Amino acid sequence: MDTPESRCIHFGECGGCATQDIPYDEQCARKGAFLEELLLPFRSGSVSVTPSPIIWHYRNKIDLNFGRMFYDEPPPPGFVRETVIGFKRKGRWFHPLDVRECRIGPKGIEELLDNVRAWYRAADLRAYDSRTHDGTLKILLLREGKRTGQRMAVLITGPEFDQQDAFAEVIQRAWPADSVHHAVSESRAGAAFAETSTVLAGSSTIEEALHIPDRDGIERSLRFRISPFSFFQTNTLATERLYGLIRAMVAQKAPKTLYDLYGGAGGIALTCADCVEQVISVENVTAASEDGRFNAAQNGIDNVMFITDKMKNYLRAELIAGASWNADVMAVVDPPRAGMHPKAVRRLIELGPPHIVYVSCKPTVFIRDELPQFLDHYRLEAAQAVDLFPHTDHVELVMLLERR
Repeated sequence: MDTPESRCIHFGECGGCATQDIPYDEQCARKGAFLEELLLPFRSGSVSVTPSPIIWHYRNKIDLNFGRMFYDEPPPPGFVRETVIGFKRKGRWFHPLDVRECRIGPKGIEELLDNVRAWYRAADLRAYDSRTHDGTLKILLLREGKRTGQRMAVLITGPEFDQQDAFAEVIQRAWPADSVHHAVSESRAGAAFAETSTVLAGSSTIEEALHIPDRDGIERSLRFRISPFSFFQTNTLATERLYGLIRAMVAQKAPKTLYDLYGGAGGIALTCADCVEQVISVENVTAASEDGRFNAAQNGIDNVMFITDKMKNYLRAELIAGASWNADVMAVVDPPRAGMHPKAVRRLIELGPPHIVYVSCKPTVFIRDELPQFLDHYRLEAAQAVDLFPHTDHVELVMLLERR
């Protein structure tokens, strides 16, 4: 039940959650109504939203940013701003919020945050300032296998850092992890990525499991290797429902070949592999493709081919080679939030698979920029949603398109 006591103490200030004060069933209803309105120019009817099985501490990954304290009154020249760790303030993305808890992140991070603050203050370490290039601390990345219980902590810093052992000790004392890394990024951007990564304790990766429901009531159980910067859907239990929905659509159409476009580490490909003769998974991140091959092998799946290429380039090569996706083919498209490159959209339509399952984590972009192009050649057969992001305005939209 949603009560004032269950809300995060930072709700209203933090830019992460927007609707913790709204009962969860109403959150899902609002998301369904929003999608229905977005789709109204193309179809009428309601859009069902499958809820997340859990609504608190559902995230298996959070990126905690180090930053410099913002003060209402500008400090005097030469004043050294206090280093804080947390998220961005709501509506003020350049102002960091020093957080004490996160009700949607992994459990147990409150003690960890207290210990990390005490450590970097005692060591006189400061957050990296992209304007002055002073300081070294950038991001603390935490990952947790919801099904396996395995944990990973990754500290991303600039190159000037010599507190690796002390950091690992803090992690193991306050939030014992199976994998602890120090990563170095020379980029000025605040993204959770680094050029190099060193294991400080434990293994280099952790594992997560998915128990994907089948329409016959039989679960398909899979295990996945998670490396520090590999992509994996952030809500494990809701992802099982999302992948179950995609699997049902693939099984219903029963193609011989499935193209898994923007395939990541193989989540959708491995989920659907037993429904088709072969899967071709295309992803532009080499490490993700490598994880996909490992995941296929450890799950005993041998009918998935992993290809590393930019999507627009791969589809162009298919067209140049004279490929036709017109018979016994289906494509699942699960692009990043920005959607597909315009050239990739045009090339996929030209290849013409009979059915496309399009998974959009930012439906406003998809419906505005891409859906009209698809509907010149495809009919919208179904639209459903799965809520991977309780207490936020985000929702995952799944659409089944049929070639006209």
